[in-house]
Amino acid sequence: MPATGNKSYHPLSISIRLHADGFSFFVCDLQTSNLIRGEHFRLAEDVSLVEQLGQELSRPDYFNRQIDQCFVLVCAPTTHVPLEEFRRDEATALYGYTFSDFDVTSQRVAYNILPHLELVELYALPTDVEEVILQFYPTARFFAARAILMERLLLLEEDQSSEHPRLYLCPEEGAYSLYAFRQQHLLFANTFAVSNQSDALYFILNVWKQLDFDHLHDSLCIVAPQESRDTELCAALAEYIVHVENAKAEDIFSHVPLASEKQVPLDLKALLLNRI
Repeated sequence: MPATGNKSYHPLSISIRLHADGFSFFVCDLQTSNLIRGEHFRLAEDVSLVEQLGQELSRPDYFNRQIDQCFVLVCAPTTHVPLEEFRRDEATALYGYTFSDFDVTSQRVAYNILPHLELVELYALPTDVEEVILQFYPTARFFAARAILMERLLLLEEDQSSEHPRLYLCPEEGAYSLYAFRQQHLLFANTFAVSNQSDALYFILNVWKQLDFDHLHDSLCIVAPQESRDTELCAALAEYIVHVENAKAEDIFSHVPLASEKQVPLDLKALLLNRI
């Protein structure tokens, strides 16, 4: 319920992040961009994802009149189409050609338009998950996890003064994503699941060679490293690439309280700080 009496009313937003192991809720103050509440939920064994989502969303902490915006971040495989070549009626077929396990009976192809990159990102959205969220928040907006992050990295790229290109390495749960830009356009974007440092090194250095980057002058930037595996990988990469850098979340989102929140994933920070 909205605050009354001498207490001031602050509109809040809820962000739902859907990922392979479960989902997370984050409630933020829209006026200050401060995190009010964050909670992670692992998939339950005795109920379906949809039932579990409905149960948790019905709690007063996450469904009340003070929350007037809802954002949903979907961690799913994506593919990209140049904006000028995008046709809505072709999106489902194109995604199905790209990902053979796409199930048209239980998923629909959603998309986000990335105007700064002149791209459209396609991703699969489970229809039952979408329906249960819309029951609670009919105006919820859905985004692919990597879409807004890529646009934020493009802004970071524009701010750097170096003439030499940069390859961005973004740690994910059990995977790494790589992004490169050229003249404000996306040059490369891909994600690989990795289980050990050797596979990660092979993936990164193979892309480096594919892009014909110079190991003496060009740079690799590890975005918001958090785990020991990222620190160890950074040290291993330094044996092959002279300029290996780290970019903290505070470097990417300067002067914003939400940037320092350790429990908020980087992709969600990019989404929230673009919307708040």
